[in-house]
Amino acid sequence: MDIRKMQRLIEDNLSIRLAAQTVLVRGEDRAGGGEAPGAGQGKEKDAPALLERADIRAVYAGVASDTFNKAFGYRGGVPLADTVAAVRSFFGGHGAPYTWWLGPLSGAGDRAEQGEDIPAALAAHGFAVGEVETGMYLPLADAEPDAAPPVPGLDIRPARDAAGVADFAAVLAANWNPPDDEVLRFYRRAAPALYAPECPATLLVAYLDGQPAAAAEVYRTASGSSPAGDATRLDVAGVYNVCTLETFRRRGLGVAITRAALLHARGAGCRHAVLQASGDGYRVYARLGFRDVGRFVECAPVA
Repeated sequence: MDIRKMQRLIEDNLSIRLAAQTVLVRGEDRAGGGEAPGAGQGKEKDAPALLERADIRAVYAGVASDTFNKAFGYRGGVPLADTVAAVRSFFGGHGAPYTWWLGPLSGAGDRAEQGEDIPAALAAHGFAVGEVETGMYLPLADAEPDAAPPVPGLDIRPARDAAGVADFAAVLAANWNPPDDEVLRFYRRAAPALYAPECPATLLVAYLDGQPAAAAEVYRTASGSSPAGDATRLDVAGVYNVCTLETFRRRGLGVAITRAALLHARGAGCRHAVLQASGDGYRVYARLGFRDVGRFVECAPVA
């Protein structure tokens, strides 16, 4: 597979996963399992929304957190200033913080259509570059996820109920100090959809001696070239939110739960694994066989 196809798998998986956040929360709202009366700022303001245009996709997930609220890519076709105005209007209408992610095929690097570096161009529109991550690809046939050395007392299992989703959310929210309440709120709202058997997302929680210690998410999408001509087969596994509570770090949990995510994906019929690696995670993923295929840049509005 050539590098542009690998990049396309990563960008498509990320973009579909972001858009699916609206479905997760809307499913909870339709089920009538919302928060206690008085929570949030009203149903209309909390309702998730998707902006889908030829030049941009943007997602408001119904919470006040740029962890979930994202614009993704820049497809060109209209002046960048017009796209910026649409993104600002969309998130401004919800009073929501957000960031703008750009991948190697959608603005962060090789822009054959535009001939410009979009993160740099966004600086003129009041944005600054934040995180820069590495897109990585692994063919799961080449993976050896079951070769991990055992960690005494470690039990990794998928979240199959509200309590499991809450454990996942607690580990993820602890990346902020204090823990991010909006992260916890999103997962409370999305929990019924997330543990439904048909959900393409699987949340994994690592328990060490019975305590939630690490987490990872697997999100499955179709590549468009799935086996036996089945275009609906979910054969791409995006690995997200790999994190370990500070108390449990340097015990091999990050490697263990990443391996578990790959094993789960392969068992679910996936042929490709993709992710975006931070600087700290890059060495772990490279050791597991992932290949560097391009950069992803996060831009944040500062004006």
